[in-house]
Amino acid sequence: MLNHKTSKKMPAGFKYDLNPTEALRELCSVETIYRMIGGVNFEDSSVPEGTLLMPLTPLHVDRATRKAVAVKNVKVYEKVTTGTKIKIAKGSLAYKGMHLGDGTNGATVSSISTANANYDELTMSAALVVDKGAVLFEATTADGTTPKATANFLNYAVTKVVPGATVTLIGRAYEVREDKLYVPLSDRDKETLTSNFIFAI
Repeated sequence: MLNHKTSKKMPAGFKYDLNPTEALRELCSVETIYRMIGGVNFEDSSVPEGTLLMPLTPLHVDRATRKAVAVKNVKVYEKVTTGTKIKIAKGSLAYKGMHLGDGTNGATVSSISTANANYDELTMSAALVVDKGAVLFEATTADGTTPKATANFLNYAVTKVVPGATVTLIGRAYEVREDKLYVPLSDRDKETLTSNFIFAI
């Protein structure tokens, strides 16, 4: 059982090492963050070693084993009406071979190009019609109907993925600014995060 005894604020002006001159984005009302005591092991073989997990990255935690995996959603950068190419926002945790879906339709990621400075481009196994700003979740199968995992916590601080890495969890936060998140949240995540998380309007 996770302990809920104390609440601590995210440090103001905290820096991350992708770009040491850039402060972290303000992602929510800092005063409302409830940081869980202790950490849990991050064990996710699809996230490469050296990856930085950014604050408020969605996590699924197995309470019995105290192990966490990242919930791998992608945000569509540009509307797609035809073809198998999808442009997505930079910084996602997408990987080759994963299934993506919207609850109704889906396909498998065949390849990923990170050559463009403004977006990444996925080549999919089948054509999908998706709107700009839509959030696709990692699905259990290529039909895209069922999420592989949904968030029950969010990540607290920048964490480098290395063997034995642990993550600190956010159990509550208000006025979460979805347009600022490094990794987007799907509607399914919002359900499993429950009313402990309130989103800015």
